[in-house]
Amino acid sequence: MKWGHTLTLIFIILVLCVLNWQLFRTARSPNGETLVNDTFSLEQKIRKICIIFREERIEIEKNDHNGWQLTEHFHWAVNPFAVKEFFRAFFAEKVLPENTIIILERKDGTQTTFMSDDSEADDHFRETELMRILKQGISFWCEGNLCPLKLWEIAQIDLIFHQTQQKFSLVKKGNRWEFLNPIAIEADNEEVEKFLKHIIAWEVSPFRDKNLQNNNNSAVDSEATMENIEITMTLCDIRQHQLSVHLKKKVFDSNSKRDVYLGYLSGNDAYFFVPLNDVFDHPLQSLCHRSLFPEIHSVALRYREKKLFLSRNESRKWSAFKLQEKETALQLLENFDEKNILLHLSLIRPLDVREKSALDAEWDDGKLILEINETLKFELGIIKNEAYLVPIDKHYALRIENNSVKKLVEILEKE
Repeated sequence: MKWGHTLTLIFIILVLCVLNWQLFRTARSPNGETLVNDTFSLEQKIRKICIIFREERIEIEKNDHNGWQLTEHFHWAVNPFAVKEFFRAFFAEKVLPENTIIILERKDGTQTTFMSDDSEADDHFRETELMRILKQGISFWCEGNLCPLKLWEIAQIDLIFHQTQQKFSLVKKGNRWEFLNPIAIEADNEEVEKFLKHIIAWEVSPFRDKNLQNNNNSAVDSEATMENIEITMTLCDIRQHQLSVHLKKKVFDSNSKRDVYLGYLSGNDAYFFVPLNDVFDHPLQSLCHRSLFPEIHSVALRYREKKLFLSRNESRKWSAFKLQEKETALQLLENFDEKNILLHLSLIRPLDVREKSALDAEWDDGKLILEINETLKFELGIIKNEAYLVPIDKHYALRIENNSVKKLVEILEKE
């Protein structure tokens, strides 16, 4: 009985070996139809694909999350549908195209090599689906969409300008977008979502060129100058997954005939081009369209010897006072049009941000001291025809429209 069990076991092992050999037979096997119907099972067993076609070598491997990743010529996410299409085309062919080697490596490390028989290759096979895939090379495998996140998933945006050491951060709170850095102010929801839709729609063709560091990339017009910008944009979703895009410089793309950004992703060694966007030049100006002072209940203005106070009572009625020159008492201004000042204050929005220490030049014509709601204190003034709003207790200065400052000074000088 023991010998009977042993012989049965040996027979079963032999049958399994034959089935396993049949599964990994070449595409020109007479039982190819069986392989076509089992491509899904085969894909689960394979961990690495190596394709050598006309002296080009492409390698695709499964990553830790069981997804496919390009490893040669560069690291890049693989379109999962491309893998399925490749296996279908591969096992549907009777003869591999000439100068073709395909190596499949299983999870246990064993390999099966498929080589073309040049004596059987002819022009007919140049028009097959597999030949189309091989001709596309790297571009067939690359995932074209740069951002894997959906609009509703994105919860935070960080922009770091490395050359100026500036950081702009926005966070989504409920249905609103707000700036966290460099100032706490509400952002324009429509503009932020418009920007994110632009990012999500980016489709790229990654490439690798070692000459890029020497500004000699063949995809860039050799006569065009490259402008270094060094920007890192990080998108974070609600699950704390991150996508970091590094924009290295502005270049002229000779294929699209327009200026673009040259960028790369963290963890990848491939480059790509993406279209320009004004947000990367002026984040505050582009994404913050709201007033710095959306809710005002008191205003204090001081310019040279002029002092003016506006306050609102519980009935939401405004009163205007000025400080008399020779006395400390306040004088009520009966016919003062406070709406004029409130209008110009409500129009103030940040256009740009700078380090306060960088404003080492003197104010062109004195400073206007502004206090909002008895807690927010600022210095306003013009330096070289640019107006700045400088918070007293902050390290930054905000560039604003200079018309608002000039108009406030005019109002004070009349009273």
